[in-house]
Amino acid sequence: MALLKNTKSNRTLNEKQWEEWNRTIFSLFWKIWLLTLLVELLLFLFYSPTPECSKSYYFYLFIVRPSGLELLVLVGFELAFTRLFQSHSRRVVSIYTILLISLFAGITVCVHTSVGMLPAMLLLPMMLTPLYRDHLMTLLQAVLVILLYIADQFYFVPNTPYMLPQTSFSPFIEICIFIGGTIVTYVILEKVNQDVVINEERSRRDSLTHLYNHEAFYEELEYYQKEFEKEQHPFSVIIADIDNFKKVNDTYGHAFGDEVIQKVGQLFVENSKKEGFSARYGGEEFSMLLPHDKPEVIAEKIRADFAAFTFRTSLGDAHFTLSLGAAVYDRPRESASAFFEEADSALYQAKRNGKNCVMVHKSETSK
Repeated sequence: MALLKNTKSNRTLNEKQWEEWNRTIFSLFWKIWLLTLLVELLLFLFYSPTPECSKSYYFYLFIVRPSGLELLVLVGFELAFTRLFQSHSRRVVSIYTILLISLFAGITVCVHTSVGMLPAMLLLPMMLTPLYRDHLMTLLQAVLVILLYIADQFYFVPNTPYMLPQTSFSPFIEICIFIGGTIVTYVILEKVNQDVVINEERSRRDSLTHLYNHEAFYEELEYYQKEFEKEQHPFSVIIADIDNFKKVNDTYGHAFGDEVIQKVGQLFVENSKKEGFSARYGGEEFSMLLPHDKPEVIAEKIRADFAAFTFRTSLGDAHFTLSLGAAVYDRPRESASAFFEEADSALYQAKRNGKNCVMVHKSETSK
């Protein structure tokens, strides 16, 4: 498993992965930069100048300096990132991201040394580590956070150019910092949670058609079955199989075979948008769940639309067909698999009847 993790983390990012990473990371950092700047400006509005620190000097020290440095870092890293496309592994890009967020946190903490609770902001970079999916990156981030805190405590605090006086606004300052930190934490966690949700959804999808996969289909089928036990509302399943698909691949090639599969997937999506749940069951087989007991209408439409579609090939125009089987869940079954086998047997009946047709399994109640 360690070897597998290493291989995955060192794999070069493709264009789609890079664009997603780039969009996720930099949209997050621009939001953090803007939120930090807003908090700094809010504090500036309530700052009372003193002989030691005028408003203009305060503006330079605690707005221009931190936000300006963060802006330079962000722009510099974004320019550098655009030159890394398809040339570095996920781990290298993760290291760049770690350095970026560490610098962001370090600049904020080491400039605002007069705010006692601000070093807690150094823990925020740890919240991004689930995005790296690499335990070594989490360790690296932890080490950098500790080093930044040590630098803050032993160098920056004794040499800070100005310590804010304990004014009547001191509690307000602490409250603003806390609220700002909470909002930034929320933004980071939203990004991490969104990434987790997206990856979970991808694990349930077929990469070629973007329909749900076999596992997701069975989960939904079991859900429908449980709902029937509660509400007694019948539902249906449709199974489709591309006729003579091996001949399609042998004649036109596997790349063209993928196009045929994608077309069937498109038809399943178009005919299940409002009410159904479609999946690529496996290979050239597709399945659909419908919350009613009239599967033959949609099945026939899919069959007819696919048969009528003209594929442009190197050998001229071509047409292909589908065989479809369906079954209605209108009474309790022993299991979801047993019900699915009924639709499967209807599909085989359609194949035996000459293909390019729809067959519906007759349940015992309708016999």
